[in-house]
Formats: sequence, C-alpha cells, structure tokens
Amino acid sequence: MRGFRLFITLMMALTAAIPCRGQSEDDWQDSTRLYREQIELLNKHIDSNQVLQASMRKHLRELVMLKDSLIAANDLYQKELQEKNRLLTEQMNAMQEKERLVAEKEELYRQALTNSTIDKAKWEGELRAKEASIEAKSKEIEYLQKDIDNKEVTLISQREIYINLLTEKEHYRHLVDSLQKRVNSVEIENIRKQEENKYLAQKAKDAEEKAAITLNKKKKVRPIQGIAMRFFRTPDWDIRLTPDHVDPTTGAATYSKVIRNRNAGDIEFDFVTGASVMLWDLTDFFNNPSQKDSTSTRLPEIPRFDQKFNYDLGIYVGFGGTNLFKNFYIGPSFRFVDFFYLTVGVNICEYEMLIDGYSAGQSLETALTLDDITAKSWLVKPFISLSIDLDFLSYIKK
Repeated sequence: MRGFRLFITLMMALTAAIPCRGQSEDDWQDSTRLYREQIELLNKHIDSNQVLQASMRKHLRELVMLKDSLIAANDLYQKELQEKNRLLTEQMNAMQEKERLVAEKEELYRQALTNSTIDKAKWEGELRAKEASIEAKSKEIEYLQKDIDNKEVTLISQREIYINLLTEKEHYRHLVDSLQKRVNSVEIENIRKQEENKYLAQKAKDAEEKAAITLNKKKKVRPIQGIAMRFFRTPDWDIRLTPDHVDPTTGAATYSKVIRNRNAGDIEFDFVTGASVMLWDLTDFFNNPSQKDSTSTRLPEIPRFDQKFNYDLGIYVGFGGTNLFKNFYIGPSFRFVDFFYLTVGVNICEYEMLIDGYSAGQSLETALTLDDITAKSWLVKPFISLSIDLDFLSYIKK
C-alpha cells in the first residue's frame, strides 16, 4: 500500500513536471530539477532495498552457521550415544562373565559337598581364585557404571544443546521465510523503481536536450521572422482614361490614356523569413560594467535590467512576400536581448517596371496596353527590419 501511494505521488509529480509548450527557461530548469529530485528519491529507495537485502544475507549466513553448529552438535551427540551403547555392551558382557563365574563357584561348592574324596585345599584354592575373579568383575562393573553415568550426564547436556539449536533453527527459519517474502516484494518494488528511474532519467535527458536546443544562446545559425521596411513600394501600374477636351456646343469629349501608379510612395512593409549567422559575439562587451567617470560621484548609477542577455553581430539572409525566390534580403544583423534582431541591408527584388521612354502621368497612344509598356526588372533597394527568434516564438504561451 505504501509503494502504491509512492507510485501515485511520483506519477502526479511527473505529470506536473512535464513541460508544456511555451515554458520559459526558468520553467525548463524547474522541470529538470524536479526530474532530478524524483530520480534521487528513487535512488534512495533502491539503496534502502539493498540494505534490507544485505541484512537478509547476513541472517542467511547466520542460519547457515547455525545449521553447521547443529550438524556438529548432532554428530557429537551421536558419538556420545554410541560410546554409551558401547559401555553398556561392555557392562552387560562383564555382568554375564560375573554370572558365569558365580555359577562356576556354586558348581565347585556343590562338587565339594558331593565329593568328599577331593582334596580340601585344592577346592579352597579354586574357590578363592573364583572369588577374586568375581571381585575384579564387580569392580570392573562399577567402573563401567560410573562411565555410563558420566555419559548419561553428557548426553543430557548434549540433548539440551541439540534441542536449543533446533529451537533456534526454527526461529531463524521463520525469520528467513519472512525476510524472503520481504525481499521478494522489495525486488519487485526495486525493479519497478528502476524502470521508473529509467523513465524519469530519459524524460530528464529529453527535457535537457530540448531546453538546450531551444534556449541555446550561442547557436551559430538561428532562424528568425519579422517585419522589414524597404524604401521602395511595389508599383501597381494602371492606364486611366483622362478627358482632354470637351466641345461646349455638343458636349462631346475626347479622352487620352494616361499611365498611373496606384501604389506610389517611398516606404513599404514586408513580412520576411530568414536566418542569421553569428560572426562576432558581443555579449561580454555589452555585459561589462561601464567605466565610472567624474560624473559618477554626482549621478546615481542606473542599474542594468539584466546582464544575462546575449548580443552578437552577424549576417542575415532572408526572403519576403509571397514569391520567395524573387524577393531577397541580405545585410548585417545585430542581435540584442537574446531574441531580437535588427537588420539593415539591401533588398533584391523583381518588380514590374515601365520600359525606357515611359513614366507615370504620361499619355499613351490608343493602341498601347500595359503589356506593351512594362517589363520585369530586378532592383536593389535599402531596407531595415526587426525580427524575432523562431525558437522563442514556438514557446510563447497562446
């Protein structure tokens, strides 16, 4: 249940941390920092799981040592039991030998009582020898009994140790079973967290790469769009009938064809798209603190609004209008505050111009048309434009 809540929390944090279109550089950095925090949290959980696994391995080693001790104690107990059995066997043999000697002694007594012709001294000597053998066997039986009693005490002690080891083994077995279950669940959780870790690491890497591509302020070539003001308007030629003379008596009028430019003027705006190639990086020059002069002691210093912006000087090549391949813009460009470009240069464009010998306001012959007096011509005119970085435009919130 705890792992499930952690998973839900991580998923909510991940959802909240996924950058959306239009995020600023600070938002990208916050998202990347959140990814790294989630990865560090998962690494801590993995470390704790590894500590738990190490603890279980320690308990397993202790259980193996306990098993070895139990086996050794069991072997010792079996040896002691075998020794006791051997002593009991020897005691039984000695008692049987004693009983045999007593039977022989009784047989001698009976023979002595029944056979009066046998030498009395001979029988007494044999009886004493039998009594000595019986006494020796009695002492041997006593010693064997003492050894058996000692072995019995040892066996009781060994049995207690063996029972204690069995109890401890059962305890460790239950402990290992519970730890094994925990380790299995931890391994499953560990695998899940490793997969989440890989996912978050990949997301963080993708976010960093995307942020680096989008917010890279030192790119050599940057696509830009903007508005250009060129100092020549595209002519829009027309032929207009203009009355020349009106007869006062009849009211009839004569007309002449006059050339007219319906788009006359000196300035025209055009939407331009192009690329700026950085030639000189001027960031350090513009961000350096200004040298204080004698007036700095009298006038307060105006604080710089931001010293993180980049500046550079490059060359701009672009296209404008609807016919991109007949309307070119080229000239030096100056980038300021990261994403604004000011360009001054020349516009090379194909226009429909009057052929030589004709001008605006001139009267034409009746048979002439616009196709007869106009022709396509390339002109070079100055322009000035203000553009914005396309990478910046793609991340502006709508």
